[in-house]
Amino acid sequence: MAEVYTPNCKTIEEVADFLKVPVVHTGKAVVYQKNADDSYVVVFIRGDLDVNEAKLTKIVGENVHPAVITEDCGIVAGFIGPKGLTDNAMVIFDSSLKGIDNLVVGANKTDYHYTGFNTERDYGDVSYVDVAKITEGGICPCCGKKSITVQRGIEVGNIFQLGTKYSKSMGLTYLDENGETKDAIMGCYGIGVGRMAASVCEVKHDDYGPIWPISIAPWEIHMCLLRADDAEAKAFADELYDKMQNSGMEVLYDDRADVRPGAMFADADLIGAPIRVIVGPKNLQEGLVEIVSRDKSISMKVNKDEVISKVMEIRAEMFAKINEQVK
Repeated sequence: MAEVYTPNCKTIEEVADFLKVPVVHTGKAVVYQKNADDSYVVVFIRGDLDVNEAKLTKIVGENVHPAVITEDCGIVAGFIGPKGLTDNAMVIFDSSLKGIDNLVVGANKTDYHYTGFNTERDYGDVSYVDVAKITEGGICPCCGKKSITVQRGIEVGNIFQLGTKYSKSMGLTYLDENGETKDAIMGCYGIGVGRMAASVCEVKHDDYGPIWPISIAPWEIHMCLLRADDAEAKAFADELYDKMQNSGMEVLYDDRADVRPGAMFADADLIGAPIRVIVGPKNLQEGLVEIVSRDKSISMKVNKDEVISKVMEIRAEMFAKINEQVK
């Protein structure tokens, strides 16, 4: 083991670059404090990994928070290492360091690091624990293969373990099997409607906007009237809207007269209603109305007298497809 001068190299990337060593051959320190008394917890982990604070909390046995390192605490920020570290800290070694006998670690001295550090030889026997976040391509703890994949997710719901905090204040009690009065242990859960909507949009969208499943769409049908200044088309569209509403369908009716068809369709894409009914003078001259789906899987022209029945049919098929997936 050798003490090496590493001027102004405080991050693990700077140290690895300065010493020309792979980051996986370095050990970094991540410092926390216990919430209860602000005592320090120093986690040593391989340089390319990050600490999973949920795992760490279980190991420590209480909640922790990122540390505020003061000048008098005995910890040299940016150059922290196991050898010579202050005794006023709980020290944890992540299992990623096990078996590495040639580590680069901090020397607990400003602008200095150790190279060739061997934990057992230069520090002593330690108990390794798993406090690292998983990584892409990491080893699965169940099958032992490098098969872990990492994806972003959205928390759409959560639970709260309330304990007896509120039951005591409300006097909510029960008799147990021994006839003794006990405070009820409470819990609750919540589903975030906004978060769920965001999740759906993340999965069901294209370059132009969301593609809502009909079961949760703000509107099932988006009716676009082209040329609202055309009296015949306007009268037909108004009547069709009323009929669809009376048939139990949820309809958004766009009859803006000052909007061109392209802009109207762009707005409809952005709203994302699953079924679109397009009424225009040109098609009406042929007795037709256009029906398209937001996902572009359906595009047809139907007789104007059959619009209601056709939309009801498409609507039923969409609901049936979703119900089949639920099964």
